[in-house]
Amino acid sequence: MSSNRVLRSAGSRSEITETGNEPVEEKSTTFKGTIDKFSMSSSKSVASSTAEGSKETTGTSTKRKYTDLLSYKPGAAPGPPKKKSSSYAPPSKYAHLKGVPDQLGDNMFCMLIGLNPGIATSQAGHCYANPSNLFWRMLHQGGLTTRQCKPQEDVILPAEFNLGTTNIVGRPTASQAELSLEEMDEGVADLERKCRRYRPESVCLIGKAIWESVFRAKHGRKMTKTEFKFGWQHNKENMGVDKKNGYPGARVYVVVSTSGLAAGYSLEYKLQLWKDLGSWINKRRAERLEESATKVEAEEVAEEPAASTSASTAAAEETSASTSSIKAE
Repeated sequence: MSSNRVLRSAGSRSEITETGNEPVEEKSTTFKGTIDKFSMSSSKSVASSTAEGSKETTGTSTKRKYTDLLSYKPGAAPGPPKKKSSSYAPPSKYAHLKGVPDQLGDNMFCMLIGLNPGIATSQAGHCYANPSNLFWRMLHQGGLTTRQCKPQEDVILPAEFNLGTTNIVGRPTASQAELSLEEMDEGVADLERKCRRYRPESVCLIGKAIWESVFRAKHGRKMTKTEFKFGWQHNKENMGVDKKNGYPGARVYVVVSTSGLAAGYSLEYKLQLWKDLGSWINKRRAERLEESATKVEAEEVAEEPAASTSASTAAAEETSASTSSIKAE
């Protein structure tokens, strides 16, 4: 008795029945034309296209039309794509972590504004403590500091370099995605108050998201792509303006985020932004030193006539005393 066993060819994908003698091909599944299953044969396509008033009269053209209408993409799910779930983290998630204190002072050339403390920064208690963050490196190589400081030295920035640090949001998170736009926008008002309190000559917003938040809070709308740019912004965007007390506000400068996660821009481009800011700050340092020297010189000149007058008065009093003594004799 012969056995009937079906063999499948990997090359032609045909089914072959093996008999006791020779293998005989029974049917082939190799596609060589249209598919009856989808009513794609020439005769049926012609009838279908005629009934619909279509100009397509061949099986090939009907197949093309059918494929276009189906618009099938392997693995595609029907309906619109699902929205990704929000990564927002409520304050309670990181309630065990502390914020990082501001380092601000009077006569600042620039108040450096970050997003919010990260986990490593919060644990260290000093700003930009994550080793992957480029802040301290950019600060030094950009010319804002004479040496590369350590995170623990953030306290010396106001006194030694006339720089300060703060954040738009005070609470720590692992990433920017865990913050809401609302709390970022609410933080802008506090930044404005700090500007009016300390009167820095400029502010540096470290990250595009911070500038977008400041813009939204000020203008009540989203910034357009054509309105965004890094570097110096127009004077009308100055922060903390206090005309009543003669403060024109802090000039706004924007740089790429120094976070290690910000990989959309080259290191050269990031550094150039800091160098441009450093160049302006060093120019202001030189001007301030010159102004200080001029002021001291003016004070010294003003003191000379007073000293001369005192000497003349003393001499006159001495002469008068001598004359009186002679007369008494």
